[in-house]
Amino acid sequence: MNFVAQMKRASKQVATECSVLFASVPGLEVSALSEELCAILAIQSLAIEGDDFTGPNRVVAFRAAACEVTIELSETIRPRAAYFDALDWPLLHRTFPEVEDRLAKHMAQVHITVETEYDAIAGAGRIGLGATHYARAQLAGAVVTAICRLATPLAIHWKSCEMLFHPESFVAALDTDPVSAFVRATPFSSNREIDEVRLIGASTRGASEFLGTEAVLEEAPLPLDWVMATLSGFVSHCRDRGAYPPHLEKYLTETGDQIVVRHLAATPEIVEPHVSLEVCKAPAFGFDIASADFEDLRPPRRAVSWNGVERRSRPKSAKTFGRRGLR
Repeated sequence: MNFVAQMKRASKQVATECSVLFASVPGLEVSALSEELCAILAIQSLAIEGDDFTGPNRVVAFRAAACEVTIELSETIRPRAAYFDALDWPLLHRTFPEVEDRLAKHMAQVHITVETEYDAIAGAGRIGLGATHYARAQLAGAVVTAICRLATPLAIHWKSCEMLFHPESFVAALDTDPVSAFVRATPFSSNREIDEVRLIGASTRGASEFLGTEAVLEEAPLPLDWVMATLSGFVSHCRDRGAYPPHLEKYLTETGDQIVVRHLAATPEIVEPHVSLEVCKAPAFGFDIASADFEDLRPPRRAVSWNGVERRSRPKSAKTFGRRGLR
């Protein structure tokens, strides 16, 4: 085994993986798939290196943008428990309300793996590893888009951020803000209040692939939609510039919001290194940390009686909404 092969085997992050879920195995024509990918990637031609069967599974392989792409069509699906983290995302049933019904119909999948040969070497030398991850993610997203144009899937599962997407929403996100499809933002709240406004924060999952560590927007008395949009916008901004802002630098949004960036090695609740964001000002909502009375917080809201019938049944091991963390 040569040195490159040894490094590739030793690396834990050499591939980007995602799955396109179907009710039955789609009859994808290689020529049509190649044509769609050429149009999406704006290239002249695509050399298909393999189109064979490994047992009952069909495997299509090709190279593009210095990456090795493997597409496996199979009736061997992951058990429902494998999607637990995705199903446990608090806002899933707002963004993808029919996800439960679609998972029940899921009987086949197209699994996509995108690998780059020199990821391990680049990682050891800290040379463009984030850019490599992003290039892989974009190529995997292009393959998903091509498949969606040729067949109608039930859902998209993006493994690095453990997220289930509606196919149309995923393809639209790739066109407008790709990072939002590759990085999941999860809200949390201690249920404490300032001036009868609940404190809400959010954390990322998947940002570490492009930026080295995850990010946490600390709790503030601001609307949920603003918190989610601001954290996603921050990650997209940092991905474009290639790194997080330095420690204690201020991140300013287009609407005049001011956020202090802190690089933390660990906190009592999050043991791994992460970037902590503290909102100082949000003019649109009249919030200014200098005038906020954080010392006299209202107690948490009293829990209401709710049996969760209208939502999916949650196992006893499921984490409750409100726990601050990166998982």
